[in-house]
Amino acid sequence: MSRHLYNVGEAVTLTPHSGHYLKTNGAYVVSALMPPLGDVLQYRIKCASEPYERVVAEHQLNRADAEAIPPADAIVAPVKPALKTWAGRGIRAASAAPPRDRAASRPR
Repeated sequence: MSRHLYNVGEAVTLTPHSGHYLKTNGAYVVSALMPPLGDVLQYRIKCASEPYERVVAEHQLNRADAEAIPPADAIVAPVKPALKTWAGRGIRAASAAPPRDRAASRPR
């Protein structure tokens, strides 16, 4: 079994594969080591200028130069979203009353 070349917290650059366009060039930081997909090792990476993380294969990454490394406080862990609220979306909460017996309410 292969081992990951990069560790969590290490600065890397992303080389896009054919057909993909990167809006940001610069250093990414490895935020998690992912389990392999078949025999391809994967990583979760984060850029300071993007609000999301990317999952990429190991062959798409290169070690970053020392001047391209972002400051440690620029990369933060993703924020977990708050609980979803349905207020204002036209969805009513279920009433607390028990359901009525339909057979008893039918006209005879």
